[in-house]
Amino acid sequence: MDGSRTTDDGVSEGASESVVVVQSKTLFGSQFQRPSDRRQDTTPWRRLVLLTTPSWRLFVQVRWSSILLVMLFIQSIVVFHLNRPQDIGKKLGALVATLPNSIPDRNCTDLACHWVALQTALAQLYASYTAIANDLEKRQTAFARLMAGQEAGLTALAELKASQEAAQKALAELKAGHEAGQTALAELKAGHEAGQTALAELKAGHGAISSDLEKSLTALAELKASHNAGQSLLAKVWQEISSDKGLLIQRLKDLKTDYKSMSRALSQENKDLISALSSLRQKVVDQPTLNRALHGLIPRDCSDIMAAGKSQSGVYTIFRGSNSFEAYCNMWQGGGGWTVIQRRKDGTVGFSRGWNDYRKGFGRLTGEHWLGLQNIHALTASGAYQLRIDFTAFDGVKYYALYNEFAVGWNSMDPDKDGYPLYVSGYSGNAGDGLTPHSGEKFTTNDRDQDKWDNGNCATRWDGAWWYEYCHWSNLNGLYKATGTCNGHNVVWNGLGPSKHTCLRFVEMKIRPRK
Repeated sequence: MDGSRTTDDGVSEGASESVVVVQSKTLFGSQFQRPSDRRQDTTPWRRLVLLTTPSWRLFVQVRWSSILLVMLFIQSIVVFHLNRPQDIGKKLGALVATLPNSIPDRNCTDLACHWVALQTALAQLYASYTAIANDLEKRQTAFARLMAGQEAGLTALAELKASQEAAQKALAELKAGHEAGQTALAELKAGHEAGQTALAELKAGHGAISSDLEKSLTALAELKASHNAGQSLLAKVWQEISSDKGLLIQRLKDLKTDYKSMSRALSQENKDLISALSSLRQKVVDQPTLNRALHGLIPRDCSDIMAAGKSQSGVYTIFRGSNSFEAYCNMWQGGGGWTVIQRRKDGTVGFSRGWNDYRKGFGRLTGEHWLGLQNIHALTASGAYQLRIDFTAFDGVKYYALYNEFAVGWNSMDPDKDGYPLYVSGYSGNAGDGLTPHSGEKFTTNDRDQDKWDNGNCATRWDGAWWYEYCHWSNLNGLYKATGTCNGHNVVWNGLGPSKHTCLRFVEMKIRPRK
């Protein structure tokens, strides 16, 4: 037995014992020492200890509260670094909550009993920490798998998006093909309807042909019946002729006698006719006079009208082959007999026109006009015509150009297809030769380009219509301007007057046969 006892304040007394160092493992695995209980004697020192016991208890309680605060802080850090998992936080909180209950006696003055309880609590805390670390590792592994699955999902999503775009493209192509099929189906339906219409017309025509065939068969039957009747009639006539053969022979003899009498009469009448023709030949007028009379009745151009004795300038009808047209005749200038084919004098008629107008002609014959390419060709196709062009500049100075040979569509069987090419030569006059460079060129309008310029249409470029090359030396069908400064877009004859592009107040083109 030890002689220990317990005082009223609960502190054990007994024999003194040596200090025992108890080994314990902390949360971090390091060793520490704790003192064992000492046997207190009844010395004044013991009394001092007894007097200070409440203070020691207060110290233990304060230290225990600090430990609880540290554990709560560790809990908050773990929860924060583990992205606040709810289940781990609940476990750690429950463990910390049980720590105060692990103290066996709050009135215990022995530090050893509190230390053992604390060590036990720390061991449990370490075990919980190890479980939490393992659970965290598992969660991190699961999170890594989740991230890998997410990346695979994103890859699959990208592939799905690409497949969707390809499907949309294929759908658009299918839609376009469907629309093309609808169009083809509509065209096929229209063709079917046209075929049905043609079949109905063919059927109607077949019915008409059948009706005509029936009528033809009926007519053939009637013709056959008529033929049979004719055969019968012919047989009867032949029988009658045979019976009257003697009578016919006698009739032939009488006819022969009558023929001889008629021959003698015709011979006498022939002599009388020859005599009458001789008398008539003397009365017939000479050939030139007769030709002039015929040309006056059917004039080929204004020279024939003048030769028939008409010297008044004006509009006359001209006959060329089976065609006829009206033209203005200039009977006073240069000996007269000129057929006017173009005139510009006041700008009242627009000359910026297309092919059909220049082919047929336009304007007023007594004013500004173009006679027409087909009429100019009818007059000059066989050649032997000359051209005269008279100019009046805006300052009143007059000029002229005379060409001894002029033709449009010379010897052309289809001048419209050939483009009414120009042929001109033999210049004389005081205006300068502005037309010979265009000889051999086709006529160009703003809607029929027949020039040699590779960069466009000369008629469109220079606002005219002419026998352009690359493009012009003259542009007599350009824009009209009588005064001021002109350029290549206007009615000009290059080199005429004081400048290259002198404005022309008056222009007249006219033709007549060469003398």
